[in-house]
Amino acid sequence: MPESAPMVVATPADAVDIAQLRDRLAEWMVGNGIAQWLPGEYPAAVVAEEATRGEWFIWRESLTELTAAVRIVWRDPDFWGADDAEAGYIHGLMVAPEYRGRDLGSRIIQFCADYTLARGVTVQRLDAAADNPVLRKYYGAQGFIEVRETQLPPQFHGTARVVLMEKPLAPGS
Repeated sequence: MPESAPMVVATPADAVDIAQLRDRLAEWMVGNGIAQWLPGEYPAAVVAEEATRGEWFIWRESLTELTAAVRIVWRDPDFWGADDAEAGYIHGLMVAPEYRGRDLGSRIIQFCADYTLARGVTVQRLDAAADNPVLRKYYGAQGFIEVRETQLPPQFHGTARVVLMEKPLAPGS
């Protein structure tokens, strides 16, 4: 992500593009035997509600082309249950397929870390499909530590189990 094109807060008007990008990635996952996301399970109306709350961030290569998106929330009891605590929870980190290999994922994770620290929170958390060793290894290389494996919340589909991961953040890092 060049410095000239930072992540910006998404608006409800971006919801259709975000949902379409997620569906594109879900279709790719299903086609490659990865049971993490399913096409159509995350409708634009839900994304619009979340964007209204300021939870989504996007980066566009141009005015019309959505390059990447990520959702940040501060609590996540659906996934973390009794271990839920204030943290920068990363959800829906997406990079358009045509932008793979440009290190955008790690730059988005750093954006999320900076945003989380700016709020005075020193922990990032996320979840990934337990049966996706490539993604688990990727997040491990980004400094996330596996905390535990658990059932996928019932409102989601695609995989049965997720691994919960967290990363301590140091101010100034």
